[in-house]
Amino acid sequence: PVAAFELVQWPPVDARPVAVDGLYDDLAAVGLEYGPVFQGVTRAWAKPGEVFAEVALPEQAHADAARFGVHPALLDAVLHASALGDLLPEPEPGRPFLPFSWSGVSLHATAATSLRVKIIGTGGTSMALTIADGSGVPVAEVEALTLRPLSTSDLVAAGDRGWLHQVGWTAIAAGTSTEVPRWAVLEAGAGLDSVAEAPEAVLVTIPSGGELGVVTREVLGLVQEWLAEERFASSRLVLLTCGAVVAVADEVPDLAQAAVWGLVRAAQAEQPGRLVLLDLDTDPLDADTVAQALATGEPQVAVRDGHLLMPGLNRTADRGEERSVFGSEGTVLVTGGTGGLGAVVAKHLAATYQVKHLLLASRRGTQAPGAADLAAELTELGATVTIAACDVGDREHLTHLLASIPPEHPLTGVIHTAGVLDDGIVASLTPERIDAVLRPKADAARHLHELTQDLNLSAFVLFSSLAGVLGSAGQAGYGAANAYLDALAHHRHAQGLAATSLAWGLWASGGMAGDLSETDLRRMERAGVKPLSIPEGLALLDTALHTDHPALVPARFT
Repeated sequence: PVAAFELVQWPPVDARPVAVDGLYDDLAAVGLEYGPVFQGVTRAWAKPGEVFAEVALPEQAHADAARFGVHPALLDAVLHASALGDLLPEPEPGRPFLPFSWSGVSLHATAATSLRVKIIGTGGTSMALTIADGSGVPVAEVEALTLRPLSTSDLVAAGDRGWLHQVGWTAIAAGTSTEVPRWAVLEAGAGLDSVAEAPEAVLVTIPSGGELGVVTREVLGLVQEWLAEERFASSRLVLLTCGAVVAVADEVPDLAQAAVWGLVRAAQAEQPGRLVLLDLDTDPLDADTVAQALATGEPQVAVRDGHLLMPGLNRTADRGEERSVFGSEGTVLVTGGTGGLGAVVAKHLAATYQVKHLLLASRRGTQAPGAADLAAELTELGATVTIAACDVGDREHLTHLLASIPPEHPLTGVIHTAGVLDDGIVASLTPERIDAVLRPKADAARHLHELTQDLNLSAFVLFSSLAGVLGSAGQAGYGAANAYLDALAHHRHAQGLAATSLAWGLWASGGMAGDLSETDLRRMERAGVKPLSIPEGLALLDTALHTDHPALVPARFT
């Protein structure tokens, strides 16, 4: 076999060069992310059914080469080259190809720091490898290597539950201060100029049952006015809500007030110590309870049956029974379905859940970049796909879209991934900017809920964000919209309707991460939020769909 080596003539005759600059970005997109030591493919060429490549260890790893027959990073890089050329079929979303079986392995030399490799496709996902050093001297042969797609559930089986969280509320002790804070109550409709002096706190009640847009615009204006008033620099504005959060089991939140919490959480991140969220379960106001809550110094407090509670994230350890979440003959609607996470999810539905009828809605429909290629991929996966231009924030447009679904394939599932970012500190926001963020995310979710609540859907999945749960500086509008989605899921759950809201952390690609600046990404990293790869995110989606919790937080924390 050694005599058969054909790697002395280099580059190989009649092979065309293949660009490798985007190889590791492409691998990351299907869930295989490699650090710098493992990104070893430097040059490549291809013929029909064959790939030739040069791979090398970075200099800092040379000292370790003698410890191995073939350094693991070098051998791994050899396998990366199989993704070039036409050797393998296109991987399904969340199912990257990884080695499954090896046979006929021969090692001829050790301690190489660079390699030449010839990979010959032998059918399906199998191949043969010939490996030499940088001068063509034989290093290794593999008569047969077979790759298999790795399922997302296998990939993250050990870690998905550790990255799936719920908001939990725990009791906190009342403040130890014996002095009752001085506060003023701001009457409805009154401006801050009606507060003659600057007390320790100014209390304002947010009315229940309000309309989302009206309530968020009013609260935005109030918060902006408060932060601009220098005389209140040492005071706290206390926003009193009633039932804005689900602090005990089976509560049904006020949707607009939930959005207030999402908005103000962002303002709290920007201006620590200036704002307090206090959610009560009684009306009228109980002065003693308010005094105890303010004395704790906590920025977010819920009062239930006289007990003070504070929010935190708890890991979700339980997983429900496996079940068919999406019927194969029904239609599943994916909003924002032609780009970002919408496209990733659509492919996952077709590949993993065998969904045969997909309706992808986006603002540009078939004119969206990549829409034609996406439709072709989904068709190859066995799905019938319709891509429609629809502003899901417009109730009339959405009504017409739903009416177009053929009765023989009725709507059985909704996945709402649509949304936009419009980052800016609270002081810079306008009502119009807030509305522009609420419309495609929160307004659309409300329309989807109202127009489908009588259809007995098997899945109603809302892609929310960690920004609505923890608060993210510069994302007040986005936080409001996503807190609304989490509350809507609780609202539907209380009605016995399918509901899963997922307050995603950061995705490495495919999500809103593409709209964030490097500064934003570094800030999230410093806050302990690590990106999820696409397979990791899809595995968390799968796990979440098999729980009975209406609102979950899939996020990877350091």
